[in-house]
Amino acid sequence: MPIQQAPRLETERLVLKQFTLDDFPALQACWADPEMIKLNRGELPTSEFIWSRLLRYIGHWHALGYGYWAVFEKTTNLYVGAFGFQDAHRDITPALPCPEAGWTLIADARGKGYASEAIAAILHWADNALPSDVCCIIAEENQRSNYLAERYGFRFQHHLCYRGKQVRLLIRPQHSAAE
Repeated sequence: MPIQQAPRLETERLVLKQFTLDDFPALQACWADPEMIKLNRGELPTSEFIWSRLLRYIGHWHALGYGYWAVFEKTTNLYVGAFGFQDAHRDITPALPCPEAGWTLIADARGKGYASEAIAAILHWADNALPSDVCCIIAEENQRSNYLAERYGFRFQHHLCYRGKQVRLLIRPQHSAAE
């Protein structure tokens, strides 16, 4: 039975919790960042795009038992990003073989080690909750994300074409909770 809500996760400096409709302005601000626009094919995402993304983040937990967490600084309660897993039914061949990991950080949160804390937390959760490997697709030029993925056990498999662009498919084998 799918989980109805994201479990609350905590790290030394972060709280990862269920997205709510109240997170819409923070998500809009995150996706308005120039680096995020570049990842979105150079287009400023519309409110409709962001709203659909927010509903997808919330709905994954209800439908599939996994999804994205909204990430906040513990001391300030400021939104810093989104980390989690999805099945986006991407128009990609071959289809992605397992839940897809992904992450975004607001500009002010980069370079503080938050991405490492958050990805460690979600992968620990996945090791205990998901019955499969996890994967991710990352553009070759996104060096930060490629480094982070490889640092946390994702291994390059091959290149895929997504939205007319070559991306790297990386897979992280399922780890047992006992490791």
